[in-house]
Order: sequence, then C-alpha cells, then structure tokens
Amino acid sequence: SPPLPGPSVLLRAPEAAQFLRQRQRRAYQIFEETKQGHLERECVEEHCSKEEAREVFENDPETVRAQTCIQKYGSSYTRSPDFLTCVHNLPNQCSPDPCHKEGTVKCEDLKGDFYCECKRGWQGKTCEKDIDECRTQNGGCNQLCLNKLGSYRCSCYSGYTLKDSKTCEDIDECATSANICGEAHCKNLISSYECLCDAGYKYDDVRKTCQDINECEEKLCEQTCVNSPGSYTCHCDGRGGVKLSRDMNTCENIIPCVPFAVGKSIKSLYLGRMFSGTPVIRLRFKRKQLTRLVAEFDFRTFDPEGILFFAGGHQDSTWVVLALRKGRLELQLKYNGIGRVTSSGPLINHGMWQMISVEELERSLVIKVNRDAVMKIAVSGDLFTLDKGLYQLNLTVGGIPFKTKDLVLPINPRLDGCMRAWNWLNGEDTTIQETIKMNEKMQCFSVAGRGSFYPGRGFAMFNLTYVQPSSGNETKTSWEIELNAAIQPATDTGVLFALVTEEASVPFSLSLIDYHSTKKLKQQFIIVALENTVVSRLAINLCDKKEHSVDILLKKDHLSLRVDGIAGESELSISELEDSLSILESSLQSTVKTYVGGLPDVPVTSTPVTASYHGCMTVKLSSKALDLDEALYKHSDITSHSCPPVEAGQ
Repeated sequence: SPPLPGPSVLLRAPEAAQFLRQRQRRAYQIFEETKQGHLERECVEEHCSKEEAREVFENDPETVRAQTCIQKYGSSYTRSPDFLTCVHNLPNQCSPDPCHKEGTVKCEDLKGDFYCECKRGWQGKTCEKDIDECRTQNGGCNQLCLNKLGSYRCSCYSGYTLKDSKTCEDIDECATSANICGEAHCKNLISSYECLCDAGYKYDDVRKTCQDINECEEKLCEQTCVNSPGSYTCHCDGRGGVKLSRDMNTCENIIPCVPFAVGKSIKSLYLGRMFSGTPVIRLRFKRKQLTRLVAEFDFRTFDPEGILFFAGGHQDSTWVVLALRKGRLELQLKYNGIGRVTSSGPLINHGMWQMISVEELERSLVIKVNRDAVMKIAVSGDLFTLDKGLYQLNLTVGGIPFKTKDLVLPINPRLDGCMRAWNWLNGEDTTIQETIKMNEKMQCFSVAGRGSFYPGRGFAMFNLTYVQPSSGNETKTSWEIELNAAIQPATDTGVLFALVTEEASVPFSLSLIDYHSTKKLKQQFIIVALENTVVSRLAINLCDKKEHSVDILLKKDHLSLRVDGIAGESELSISELEDSLSILESSLQSTVKTYVGGLPDVPVTSTPVTASYHGCMTVKLSSKALDLDEALYKHSDITSHSCPPVEAGQ
C-alpha cells in the first residue's frame, strides 16, 4: 500500500549519528556516572564533546560558551592556562539568585550550573514547590491540619485546645472560667459547655442570670394559675365541687370515697330544716264546737335544745310551747297573760325513737313519754279561742309564730329532730304527708347517729373571739386557738375550720387535701395553713371509714398539729413560722369570723383549699363543744346534731 502522507523530519548526518549512536561516557573515577556533572572534571580535566558539555551545563548558552573556550584556546588536553581562565571566568550561576527565596537555605554555584539547598517543607529545582504535609496521614494531627508555605500546623475544633502540637483535648470551660455562667450552674460538654438553671427558670445569656419562667402565660391551668419563683400552682374553685386532678393542671369533680347512708324516710318530718327558727309546718284548725288539743307523735333527736311545736292563739293570748332544754321536755304556757315554765321527765336526746303526747283536759295539760305521764299542769282556760263564731287554734311545728324573746323563757328554737306518725286532733293529715313526700329537704335520715353532717356544700359561721386579757395585766392581751375535731370524711378534700377577715383573707385554716402542691404529688393530707401557705401537714388515709381525732394548738410562738396522736410535720423554719404567726395575731386583734365546714366567697388563691367539707364532724374549741345551732348562719343542708352512718357492706 502507498505510504501515508505526513510531515517529514530530516536531520543532518552528524546530528543523526549523534542521535542513533549509543551514548558512551568516559569514567575516569569510580562511580563517576552517579556524580553530578562538574565542569572541572568533565570539561577541563577531560576532553568532552559538545554533547557532554551540554550534559554538564544543562543549558545551551553555557555549553556554547564552553565550546568557544575550546575553539579559542584548544582542547582541555593541552591544559592551556588561557583555556582554564576562560572556563573559570564563566559567570556565577547564583547571581542573580535563581532559587525561590522563601524555600531556599542557600544557592551553590556549580560553574555553569547551580544547586538550591531547600528548606524543610520545600522541594523542586529552585525550591519553589511547597510540600503539603497534610496530605500524608493528616500531618499527624489529631483533628485539623492546616498547610502553609514551607510548613503546616495542627489545629482543633472549637471547644478543644492543642495539648502537644498535635493532640486536641476538650476544654473544661466550667473549670477554666469560674464565672462563665454567672449565677447559673455550668455543665461541661464535649467541645462546649451549657449554663443550666433550676427547674422553672431560664438562662439569660446577656445578664448571666436565671430568670423565672411565668408558666401562667402558657395557660397550663384549667382555672386559676398563680406564678411563683421557679414554679407555679393551679387552683380549682372547690366551691364549684372540683379539685385539682392528678396532672396538677386540670380540675376534676370531688367524688365521695366513703359512701354514707343518706337515704331519707318519706314518712318523717325533719324539724331542723329552717335555720331561722321559723316553723316547718303551719296548721290552723277551725271547729264549730269547743275542741281540746290532742297531739301525739314519735320523736328522735340528739339535740339538747329546741322547739317541738306551738299551739294556741297569738302571742298575747293563750298558748303552749313544747320544747327541749338540756335534753328534757319543757312546757311553756301562757294563760290569761300569766306565763309559766315546767320541765320534767327523762333525757330524751339519746337518738332513740319514743312516743310523745300532749293532751288538753278540762283543767289540765298532761304530757306523756312512751305513755308515761311526765308532766301534769293545771290550767285555767282553753287553747281554742272563739273568733267569729268558730273555735280556732294555730299549730306550728319546729318553731313559733313570734320571736323567741317573747317566750316566757327564751330558748334557741332550732331543733335537729325528727317526727313521724304524728296525729293532730285525732284527724287525718294527708295534705302534710303529700307535701313532705314531694320535698326531700323536709324528710329525715332513715338512720342517724351523733355528730354534725356536712353534705359538701355550705358552711356554718360563728362570731368568736380568740384574744383575752393577759392574766394580771389587763392592758396586754394573749391569744390562743385550741381546737379538737372528730372527723369521719366522705371525701378527701374540704375545709374543716377557718378564720376569715373582713378583707376576705384567710389567716388560718384546717383542711383536707389530696395533693402536695410543691412536690406535685397526689397523696391525702390534713394541713394547717396560714393564709395561702401550708405550715404543717400530716399524711393520712382519709378514706378508711374511720373516725379521726384532729388536735390543733396555736399561740404566739407555737403551732402544733396532731392526728390520732401523731404529730404533723412543719413546713417552715422557726423564723418563717414566727413571721406567719405574727400575721395571724394581727388578724385576731381585728374582726374575724369563724367558719366550719366551708368558706364564704374568698379568692380561690387566698387559701390552699376552698371546697366544702363532706362527712361527719364534731368540733370543740378550748374543750367546749361548738353547737351549730348557735351559729350566726348555717347552711340548711348541714345537720347540726345528727349524722348518717357509713353504708353497710361498703
């Protein structure tokens, strides 16, 4: 095939021969070939060709100048002084310095060539190339390797320090800078640190302080929220029948944990329904002929005092009142403007049913208990009075139609008692029976025992004083609250006893509660609080169906709580308690009202518990029983002297 067209390369004969001939180099010294080219040795002492000169000088200009010396003064074999001078006069190859200044230790003139001695970290003919040490095993650095001209250095990430020029170790900022977090706690982290505040606080980076978190702004509480340093408290208005639930934020209904036998009898009449002392039943009898009073009924009570019934005309005419005083029957009567009082018979406030009768004879009144006459009183007149041609008689049950101060002997008319099987004037009484059947509040508990029953709503209020003149010095006063309460709770939440000022603050309260507000713990306690601060508490099972005895003693420098003989735990230091007691003392010097079983309309945050007590309770102050019939006010659903039992089998 014909040759491919293309450019041709033609050399002259001597050049082609030089290229094709195997190059030989003379060696007058051992291992000369391993040595760097040298003018004296190879081109002065030896006879060299142009090609060998080029090998020495490695550049055409110097090679040509060496050839010029040969042409001018003869070969190196003649050792002509002029030839030697010509060669030695070749220019200094290190001037100007061909080496890279930053990377060179020195430049060595090799007579037609030069040698650059490189510094550590540099390489190349003129030491112009930086060695990147970081490319080999990261330069031996533990974390970061930073290459730089002629060298390198190890570095560390933020939060670390270089220990030995290669190894990085964590900086403990908390140890090296004592005030790095200010008032917060410093926690060292890997490569960093963290400033921590107690729960309920957040860290302010600028001020280096712990700022309180206002949790109430986060609307965590279902009802009322109160923020406090480092915490918050949710409050549920117990007067609405709710308490704080287990999550300490929401509210839940207060459910009885002990069931009481609160069933009522539709065939009974409760005499204590009206706290005002007004009658629960009013009857008016009219007869065409003169009729005499006959009243008979079964009766049960634990109350020592109160009015059973009134019979007669108006207060200035003829009338009789059957009452109870100190547990015995008392008859007050007024005939022709003359009043008398008679009391006799056995104690009947023992809670057992007994039959009582009052019979008006021609000239006397006979009162019987269980068919035994206990009183027979001579009278001169009739209880029925003639008015407009008819003989008329007013009869009221559980109260009188006029004020008690107009009685022959004033009495507390309120009577926690129960009637059944009544018979007035030997007549049927279907109207009263139907009325009672339709109104549960007029009915009595089917079974009742001693004590006062609080249904979980309302309260009783008293006007009592706790400040007395100091013995031997009437200008000084002392104060003391000595309280004993026998309780049998139906629920685990409620106010037992409290003092309330005119400003609606609660300087003292004794309550049941089912959680620990600071520990956020659900557990049943009896607590003593001064204002809204719990000062003493005792853990107790409030739902065990048992009666518990609670004793409180407060005075100037003392507070104690005991439940069933077990002392409560103080929540305050001695100085804090003294401060709280001084506030209580100031309140007692002014006007306070005593509340039993509940609270009036006070702020829900004024005291730990606002729910009304549910269950049985009797209270003594300074060893004297507190009679709810003597209260300034009592909720009509609170029974003052009777309490139903716990349901059997529950």
